[in-house]
Amino acid sequence: MALKAKYILFTTFIILFFAQITEAQIFEEFDGADTEETKEEKTEKKLINPHVGVWKLSDYGAFQDSVQLDTLLDNFHDYHPVFSNSLTSAYLGNYGTPGMDNDFFNRKSNMNYFFLKTREAYLLTPSTLQFYNTRTPYTQLDFSQSENRVVKNETRFNVFHTQNVNPYLNFTFKINLAKSTGQYTAQEAKNNYITLYSNYNAHNLSVYAGFITNNVKNNENGGLTDDALIFNGAETELLNVNLNASKSLFKSTYYFVNGEYRFGKIISIETDSALFRPIFGFLVNSQYERHKHDFVDEEEAGSTFFVNTYFGDDYTKDSILFNQLSNVFQLKQYENAQRKYSFGKRALIGIDLINTTSPGPDTIYIISDVNNYSNVYAGGGVFRETGRFWNWKFDGKIYLAGAKAGQTELAGLISKPFKVARDSAAALILTGTINNLAPDYFQEEFYSNHYRWNNNFNMEQRMDAGGSIVSPAYKLRLSANYALINNYIYNNYEGIPSQTGKELLVLSAFADKDFNYKKLHFRTRVLWQQASDENYIHLPDLSAFVSAYYKFVISKVLYTQIGVDTRYNTKYYADAYAPSTGLFYLQNEKKYGNYPYIDVYANLRLKRTRAFFKLSNIGTNFLDGEYFTTPHYPMPRSTFRFGVSWLFYD
Repeated sequence: MALKAKYILFTTFIILFFAQITEAQIFEEFDGADTEETKEEKTEKKLINPHVGVWKLSDYGAFQDSVQLDTLLDNFHDYHPVFSNSLTSAYLGNYGTPGMDNDFFNRKSNMNYFFLKTREAYLLTPSTLQFYNTRTPYTQLDFSQSENRVVKNETRFNVFHTQNVNPYLNFTFKINLAKSTGQYTAQEAKNNYITLYSNYNAHNLSVYAGFITNNVKNNENGGLTDDALIFNGAETELLNVNLNASKSLFKSTYYFVNGEYRFGKIISIETDSALFRPIFGFLVNSQYERHKHDFVDEEEAGSTFFVNTYFGDDYTKDSILFNQLSNVFQLKQYENAQRKYSFGKRALIGIDLINTTSPGPDTIYIISDVNNYSNVYAGGGVFRETGRFWNWKFDGKIYLAGAKAGQTELAGLISKPFKVARDSAAALILTGTINNLAPDYFQEEFYSNHYRWNNNFNMEQRMDAGGSIVSPAYKLRLSANYALINNYIYNNYEGIPSQTGKELLVLSAFADKDFNYKKLHFRTRVLWQQASDENYIHLPDLSAFVSAYYKFVISKVLYTQIGVDTRYNTKYYADAYAPSTGLFYLQNEKKYGNYPYIDVYANLRLKRTRAFFKLSNIGTNFLDGEYFTTPHYPMPRSTFRFGVSWLFYD
């Protein structure tokens, strides 16, 4: 595809111009995170450290996990949520549409609403929020767009602002607006979220509170009527698709508050200042979430895409509601870092109240099927986070009453530092879980215009074990995972949740290594995995992501990275997609894979401004082969994208 040179030059000029006018003081904290190129001599300017602290909460607010502030040049071009944390994925081909990680052990979800899990990568939930404490206001504007702003357009615009009112109180605002027309007919997608939240952290008291709204709109085209259409030479918007008047609409709202009151004592340290050491804490976590989901089918009469139509041709919209109120109370005893054998302890009790509404089973008088559930659970754990020689954490939870009565969850983690040659920061990390899991509410019972099921599943029993060796100095990570599963619940060849009584085994091995010579880098990530019975789990044997790039500095100020990314997986029976439920499900009609997805890019950073220029999937210009990751849903043909990010922190 020919690029419009003047368009690219104009975009570059705008980026550099804004970089100059937003340039102010240099901040050690951000510049210090760069590679060796940042050791170039800096001009004499006032150095200010904004002290931006970033962390996430886990285990109902019991733990704070540090997070790296994203100001680096590396991987700035890799903005797509479905692929940024995966090697390869099953994907419908347009930004904002569902995706599923091809790594079996990465298919973990924070989403309570069952039918929204395949779109989770684009959404924001309380469990994925990052919290901040900063000395100066910090703002980031992020914009990216495809080459044509009118036809086949993809546009993203994100605004992020965080600011402390005083040393203890912070407010954070985020808005994410994304719209993609897509290259193929009836493929438009919109994904937006807005959140405003705050955190207050003093010696005795911590409070986190806020709200999140997610809005999703996807046109559902059902994929191409024939995979071979991609070879007929026609423009993508002229290729026939199965659906032209169907869409999925989601609206999700979260309200949350998490608080902890700590008892402790003031201890003196070497300087004249004092330090508060917490001994005991009382925590409360409360969260309300509401999800509204509509599937609209206004296809012409006589359409045969959907196998079943239970409510008649005049019925055009399925509406589903899911509401959940959760309250968790915890007691936490802190470890004493000054004592060698001290460890922390915590205990919790919680209650969930759930209400679901979906189209009812009455095919003559279409009524709503309303269900109310509740769960009471208790749990606890022990942990050591400050040990010099090893850290560990063991947790457990059991459901005492309600729809999930009998469900048990056990998890453990051990991290042991050790020295590998000259790398004293290397670590051995061991993880394990034993779970006895009740099925999701919608896996057991669901009625809609095109799908219905009423199941009585046993609990899924699963044991996972994993180990990793991490060496920062050698830029190396080696991992292996093992899962043994009984009563596995999957989506069968008709797209309906089913269960097998067979014992299943899944194995995987992963390697991540960055080879570099001076400014040339060659990063390789490879995943091998195997399931014992391919009648229930379909996985590619081999998946890989290879990135080769060269980093250099122009005129001592323009940091530049030019590279090539390639994603690849072997052929396998990739899961199909059901538009009316949003679920991926098994198929055994055709294998997909053995096609390299190649992106060429350039990342630039000038002071506080980062930019990328990217040609995606360039192989469609010269390679023969089908570029599908999901049956009948082709990936976009070669296209140009650019993006820019501005930082303000005065």
